[in-house]
Amino acid sequence: MILLRALSVAPKRVVHGCFLLVFLLLTLLTWREAVILKEDYEITKRDQLQTTSNTLERFGQRSTDELIFYRNLMRQALQSPVKNSEIAQLLAQFEQQRDHEVWQLAPGNPQAIPVKGVADRWVKQHDLLNRDDASRLQDELTATLGISRLLQIEDSRRNFHSRMWYISRGGFFLNSSPTGVNTLESYARMVSRPYFTRMTPQANPERKMLWTGFYDGLNNQGEAITTSIPLDYEGYWYGVLAMDFSLARLKAYLQQALPPGINGNVMIFNRNMELVVESNPLPLPGHSFTPEERKKMLSAVADRKQGTLRFGSRFVIWTRSQQFHWILVNIQTLKEGVAEETGRASMVLIVMWLLFGGVLILSHQLIIRLFDRMLALQDTLSWRANYDSLTRLLNRGAFFEKAEQLAHHCQHAQLPFSVIQMDLDRFKSVNDTWGHQAGDLVLSHAAATIQSAIRTKDVAGRIGGEEFCLALPETGRKEAMEIAERVRQKLASKEVLIDTARTLTITVSMGVASSEEQQVYEFESLQSVADSRLYQAKTTGRNRVSGED
Repeated sequence: MILLRALSVAPKRVVHGCFLLVFLLLTLLTWREAVILKEDYEITKRDQLQTTSNTLERFGQRSTDELIFYRNLMRQALQSPVKNSEIAQLLAQFEQQRDHEVWQLAPGNPQAIPVKGVADRWVKQHDLLNRDDASRLQDELTATLGISRLLQIEDSRRNFHSRMWYISRGGFFLNSSPTGVNTLESYARMVSRPYFTRMTPQANPERKMLWTGFYDGLNNQGEAITTSIPLDYEGYWYGVLAMDFSLARLKAYLQQALPPGINGNVMIFNRNMELVVESNPLPLPGHSFTPEERKKMLSAVADRKQGTLRFGSRFVIWTRSQQFHWILVNIQTLKEGVAEETGRASMVLIVMWLLFGGVLILSHQLIIRLFDRMLALQDTLSWRANYDSLTRLLNRGAFFEKAEQLAHHCQHAQLPFSVIQMDLDRFKSVNDTWGHQAGDLVLSHAAATIQSAIRTKDVAGRIGGEEFCLALPETGRKEAMEIAERVRQKLASKEVLIDTARTLTITVSMGVASSEEQQVYEFESLQSVADSRLYQAKTTGRNRVSGED
């Protein structure tokens, strides 16, 4: 009917509207295709970066598996210490040298890695160190000498890690490659590093493997990251096994981990978004962050394991390493993105979207305004259908429907349900004496007072001229009587301003009925009982609450 009327009044507008709808549909389909291409592009780049991260994780996992292997060997050696003449000779050598400022134990094999240590007096000065148990100390030295024989056959050039350590609480250490720093300085630095201090049973009760952030290594070897694991046996903490991963080694393995087809520059940042290493030998233009962009990256990586961001024309993909304390980032500039097939197709669709964007925005605004007006009209009609315009309480029909729903809910949940029927005392005389305008003021005042005196879950309604009713879910007879008395007292304690010189006090009579005493939940039955009790309150003096027959 409306369409036929519109065609007869303004046919051009109808035609223009139909074309606009078709045009909008085509535009949406084009935009959807652009979104699909964008998602495909992001997924591809994210998968490439995740593949790089997984490869690095796999390199790291091999190293950490080796670390756990050495710990198991140390525990086995502590359980069954090797006893032979060479070990006995080395232990005797330790007893002779233990008071020296620094000392070392070198097995007979010239390629064996020596165990280096410090004097007893130095150990006693540090709370985390302990050399008091002679039996444990000998077993630990024996196990460490055994490990030194295995470390000599390692090829550090083929490992992801650049160095392996064993740091004992007994004042000695084993290092798979020399640092060039004297023994005392090396040991002092190691036992002060987080990879040692955070391994106490108190700081690491789960005895799990921990990773440090990037820090400056010994002997100017540059930045490194270290993973460490505690060595415990029979409830005693012997020391820490650790591995170093140098920056130079990390860059070499990063380049090796890059999958075919990945463009741009893959970079590794620490948790403070400071650049650690990048795959490209030379910095590329557009592959760095401004201070503001760095703040946004810090906020993003704090909440998610991986994600994407846009900084102007640059597209940033990032993922957090599960093992290492770093963030892997790949920045794609617009030029690099357009050079790919997906990028070229996306640019075509973006141009189409820009051409049709103006029409889409105008259509959107029109639809939104019409929709808002329809919602506002619907809300107005709904309110008028359910509420009394004078008291702003539910009208009779809406109140009865709501009360029946509450009664059914209480019956299903086996909870009490109560009804309060109330009537303003001598209201007819107010209209007769002061006029209907004064009566309206009294009704509004009474409704506001009732609403303020009841609970949030209670429902109030105006069901007649001066009659009101309350539905009280989950409420027994005693509590309903208290609520009714509170409403009565609050209404009786206030005065209604009739005009500038006169006030009027209004009282109310009420009847209360509850499912507890009546053994029924039907709202109309309870309302009928409450109404008869209201009549009783009226006939026995008014301004009172009646809860009995």
